[in-house]
Order: sequence, then structure tokens, then C-alpha cells
Amino acid sequence: MARSFALWLNGLCNRYTKSRKLSDLEEQAIIRFILDLDSRGFPPRLRGIEEMANRLLADRDAPSVGKRWASNFVKRHKELKTRYFRKYDYQRAKCEDPTVIRNWFRLVENIIAKYGIRLDDIYNFNETGFMIGMIASGMVVTGAERRGRPKSVQPGNREWVTAIQAINAEGWAIQPFIVVAGQYHLANWYRESNLPGDWAIATTQNGWIDNEAGLESLKHFDRCTAKRSNSRYRLLILDGHESHHSVEFEEYCNENKIITLCMPPHSSHLLQRLDVGCFGLLKKAYGREIERLIRCSITYVSKTEFFLAFYAAFQATMTEANIKAGFRGAGLVPLNPESVVSKLDVQARTPTPFERRRLATPTLGFQRPQRPSSRLNLSLNTSIDELEDTKVALQSQFWKR
Repeated sequence: MARSFALWLNGLCNRYTKSRKLSDLEEQAIIRFILDLDSRGFPPRLRGIEEMANRLLADRDAPSVGKRWASNFVKRHKELKTRYFRKYDYQRAKCEDPTVIRNWFRLVENIIAKYGIRLDDIYNFNETGFMIGMIASGMVVTGAERRGRPKSVQPGNREWVTAIQAINAEGWAIQPFIVVAGQYHLANWYRESNLPGDWAIATTQNGWIDNEAGLESLKHFDRCTAKRSNSRYRLLILDGHESHHSVEFEEYCNENKIITLCMPPHSSHLLQRLDVGCFGLLKKAYGREIERLIRCSITYVSKTEFFLAFYAAFQATMTEANIKAGFRGAGLVPLNPESVVSKLDVQARTPTPFERRRLATPTLGFQRPQRPSSRLNLSLNTSIDELEDTKVALQSQFWKR
């Protein structure tokens, strides 16, 4: 009898091992990848973990994992845990604890030391959008007797274009990667505009960045910087845009010795060098170029006119002085966390009367009645069951994402 039970148990264990999609070595590789992403500010979603597993399985033509595989994978490994990320608005971010900013600068310093990264191998990577027929508001001079604000006619083409840009801490910018709406490249974009041959143009359905365009922009960055690198590694500081979280993006970085570092959420107004020193100036210069086209009786701005105006604005604003000012203003070169922390609006806020009453009121936890002896208790018991069912349903929906 004991021998039969041992054989049954051994067979059960073998079936359990064979039912696993990945080997122990593959699972450990995924765990290391997750922890590495988390340490650099890119904690992946369950969907991202599923993509990692499917890429490993695709290499040996194995079937993909199931819908609940990622959540079960996290539960099986004590090194991992699911947490809800916090959402908070700009005002709360502005009043955030300066410890978050200081810790991020400490992380930057540690990564530079760990990988031996030189100053001229530190890059900032960001994207900005343009409505190609819109001009920026500005100040003009009018007669003193005039009432009301003057109006400036604009072409009104609201087609969206995204410019992806990288700048170097030494004060130079790589060639832009421009994403326009469309399916095909038109010859007149290149024939009638004065864009240099090493600028890159890509198309998406709406001119926004998707994961494929994000990966292509990374490859463009690599082509423009690999031969100029003086360190073994390059540091690429970027925000938490979805296209920077894809498995393919991180895989390409690992293969090409590019270390990515994500800024804390809602901190681009403080830490994003391109936002701090370059993009604002670029958009103002672009608006002036569109105004100049209007004065030349051009009433519609096509992609060709956009390229002409953007190139002129880029040449005027992406200067060494502006780029270095951006790095300096963001506290990175030279490394100066306090220059950023001093801009935080850290204030002790007085609670509202409602908040004071809520804090003063003890929290009452719902407890399931063991023996409901009245209609009221029975109703309360039913409500609790309904709440628990709703909670289970919501959790189920979350894990499916």
C-alpha cells in the first residue's frame, strides 16, 4: 500500500513539473529581469511578464502561456509581489516629499559609478508633439487706443506629429526621429524639404508613438551614438512612456549596453532636461516659423511645410548653450539635487473640517454576524456577501489585464 502511494505521488510530481511552461532557469531569468526593471524605475505590469514568457517560448516554438500564468508566477515566487501603483496629480507631485527626488539622484550617482559611465555618454531621451498648423500665442505691439486682444490667423491643420529627441550632457543633440500620421512615405517629403539625410521619419496611423515606433527610435539613437561612445555603457534617462516599457525595447538596450533609467512619476517639470531647457524654446520657434509662412500667403501647412518649419526651429534652439542649461537646470550636470529640491513647493497643508472629522471618527470594520437573529442582521450579512462578490469580480478583471 505504501509503495503504491509513493508511486502515485512520484507520478503526480512528474506531471506537475511537466505542466510548467518554463524551466527553472528560464523562470529565474524572468525574475532577474523584473527586479532589474524595478530597480531602474520600470516595474512591469502582469501583461509585460506574460510577454517575457511568450518570447522565451517562441524561441523554441512552444505554445504561449495562459491568461492567469503571470499572476500565478508572481504568487509562486516570494521575491515578487503585486502592488497597485499610485496615481496623483501635478499639484500633489509638486508638494511631494523631497526624499523621492534625492533618492532618484542617488540612484543616478550609483548607476554612473557601477557601470563606469562617462559624462559624454549620458543622454536624455524624450518626445514632444506638434499640431502642425497651430501657432503659439505671443506678445505684439498695437496702438494705445486699441481695445481687446488682436487676433492672428493660423492655418488650423490639427494633424499630429511627434518628435523624439535625445540630447547629450556635453551639449549636443542627435538627429531627430519624427513620427507623422500616414501609411506610406511620400517622395516630396524628402525632395521638397531640406531635411538632412540622417534625420529619420516614421509613420503611424495617428502620428503618435506606439511600441514599434519607440523601438525604431531607440535603434536610431543607437546608430547615432554607438561610434561616439567612450564608455562600455551609455546611460539613457527617460520618462515612463509606455513605448519605453516594452520587452523588445529593454531587450535591445541589454544587447547594446544601453542602461535605461526612468524618472519618478510626474517629475518631468523638474527632471526632464528636454522639457526644462529645449522643448519650450523649440515650440515657440516653430510657431514663429508658421507665422512667417502665413505672412507669405500659405494658408495650409502640409507635412512638407512642417519639415521646413521644424528644421529651422531645430537649428535655432537645439544649441549647446540651451542643452547644457537644460542639464544644469535639472540638477544632473553638475550633479546638484538641491537645485531641484529647492523648487518643490513643500508645504504643511491644514486639513479641511471634513478631513478632521473623518480622522477623529474611529474606523468601523464590517464583521460577518455568526448567528443573524434579526432581519437587519440578515440584510447586513447579504450586503457583505454582495460586496465580497464584487471585490472578487474586480480582482478578476484586474488580473485579466
